[in-house]
Amino acid sequence: MSLKSKIISRLDTIQDQETLKEIHDWLDAFLEADTKETFESGEIKAVKEGYEQYLSGKTVSQKEASKAFEEWLAGKEK
Repeated sequence: MSLKSKIISRLDTIQDQETLKEIHDWLDAFLEADTKETFESGEIKAVKEGYEQYLSGKTVSQKEASKAFEEWLAGKEK
């Protein structure tokens, strides 16, 4: 009996719907995480630039970043 068949056989014995839902949700998350992400060159460039800024010490505090984000967001809403 293959591993896949063994898993299916064991699943067939489970009657509890909550347990089956948890297994289903776990499988969904697992399969979604297993798909390979692709990134555009601009996204890769932005991450590399951010990492270089981090390495060179060009960072701001969470408070400063939140304030800048709120200001940016307010400008977008106009």
